[in-house]
Amino acid sequence: MEAIELIAIIILIVVIALLIYYYVQTSNGNSVDFKKYFQNIPPNVEDEYSKPPVSGEAKEEEKKSMSDRIKITIKDIDENYINTDAFSKRLDGFLDEKSEELIENWSLVTQDDLSTLEQRSIQACENIDALEKRFSEYSNSTDEKIADLDARLKVIEEETKDLEE
Repeated sequence: MEAIELIAIIILIVVIALLIYYYVQTSNGNSVDFKKYFQNIPPNVEDEYSKPPVSGEAKEEEKKSMSDRIKITIKDIDENYINTDAFSKRLDGFLDEKSEELIENWSLVTQDDLSTLEQRSIQACENIDALEKRFSEYSNSTDEKIADLDARLKVIEEETKDLEE
């Protein structure tokens, strides 16, 4: 086990222990003061955690009102914050503006590159028959030349034997 894995496991164990601690503390009726942990709570948020614990029917009302408050706040969110069309348009504009630079820097393949490669492969496939024919003609002429050279070499060898004798 490497050191990084060991550190990650230790952190997970500590986090799980803290969660169990807070769960046990809240289930026993004690409240946990999260304000001291989260300093950036907006001032208009009610101090939910400093209220005394609520019992029985009041707890159910509290839960219902909390869920209703969450639903209302989600519905009341301004659509400008959720507008993905504007984000998409800005992203498209950026990509259009920087596309040439991105293609060059990341060595990306474009549609033009693919069509050029496809045309070259089609031409190569079509020219295979012609290349095979030219190769066979070349090998036949080379074989003929080698045979002619062998015959001439034999004649020269015979003449040198005759001269030596």
